Amino acid sequence: MELANSAFESEKYDAAIFLAEQALQLHIKALLIKYADLRIRSHSLRELLYRLGQVFKLEDRIEEFIRANRKLLRELEDAYIETRYEARVYYREDAEELIEFVARVMDFVEGLADEFERGSNLQDD
Repeated sequence: MELANSAFESEKYDAAIFLAEQALQLHIKALLIKYADLRIRSHSLRELLYRLGQVFKLEDRIEEFIRANRKLLRELEDAYIETRYEARVYYREDAEELIEFVARVMDFVEGLADEFERGSNLQDD
């Protein structure tokens, strides 16, 4: 996220959105590897989140989160392609909204990971 924030400060909004999406995608993939040794080749944030829900056995919470945030998740997924291959202009407000959303998603998945770990630790005792 550091690079996304740096690009945002430099008014490179397309790069900021792309880097924020990449940070989130890689963060979720890292959790999938850490907790289930899963290496998913998808770039779909919704699919990655769903798979994380399966790993944590919290599918309902993930599905609810995806439904509630479908528009922003789709926008990030589209930005992954559009910032690389299409001439789409992103504005400060777009970048601000999506970067803030990425931070919320990261907090959400970290909360799920913490919850999963606490549950795993209780089962180990």
